[in-house]
Amino acid sequence: MKTLNIIGAGRLGKTLGRLWQEAGLFRAQSIYNRNLDSAIAAVEFIGAGQASCTIESMADADYWLISCIDSEIAAAAERLADKLAQREGIIAFHCSGALSSQVLEVLRPASIASAHPVHSFAEPLRSLSTLSGSSVALEGDSFAIAALDSAFRAIGCETLTIESQRKSLYHAGSVIASNYLTALMDLSLRSFAAAGIDRHSALKLLEPIVLQTAQNNMTLGPEKSLTGPIARGDLETVATQAESLASVDSQLAHHYRQLGLACVELARRGQLSDESAARLIELLSEPMR
Repeated sequence: MKTLNIIGAGRLGKTLGRLWQEAGLFRAQSIYNRNLDSAIAAVEFIGAGQASCTIESMADADYWLISCIDSEIAAAAERLADKLAQREGIIAFHCSGALSSQVLEVLRPASIASAHPVHSFAEPLRSLSTLSGSSVALEGDSFAIAALDSAFRAIGCETLTIESQRKSLYHAGSVIASNYLTALMDLSLRSFAAAGIDRHSALKLLEPIVLQTAQNNMTLGPEKSLTGPIARGDLETVATQAESLASVDSQLAHHYRQLGLACVELARRGQLSDESAARLIELLSEPMR
């Protein structure tokens, strides 16, 4: 069985470590976190391995996962470089969505890659059962990509390969769909609060329509899923809503207008006429007073 070391075994690192360990694919070996107690806790979660006090003291391994935060990946690779310099057949990879494999160049002759699971690791215990079915974007050396493709498929993930120079565009798409969706939920709750509706009631009200909208987008695509006043070309309703928001929260009104403009462009690919689109663009482009 191949051995796996993890540098930065946080929510993502320890989840992958445990899944691979339980699948019999890798044997978790050395685990390093900046805090030794955190490393010990990660070992307990994974169910195998030894906590290391330093990167330099970690045992040799076939695979090295650097899953610390993005700003620390390059520094971790620098500290690891001498350790891997004399070894061949090693695979080193990180799981950042924003960075390409090139941040690991210092680790050559190891084969380097990045592997970004499109999944929220907010709760590792939950991720153990929900990661399966998620997609993982692979980028880097062909040898490492082939090996990681097998590794992620062994725990139920789908994979796709992207070009290094397009990694940032790929990650931006993930951020918009995931992080910005969360921000949209917050804006919605702020609007409900301004209407006198408490958070619990608003979330209960929103849950079915938000989940159904997400499902519609997955099955029908955005063009056929857009509904509401902009899709209908209902200028009066849009104007009233924009004015109401501006009267209580200028920031909410600003976001409403900007997102509305994006909706207009989407609606034009559906049934919205050019005349209605032009009137809506004019309305939404004007700052509300």
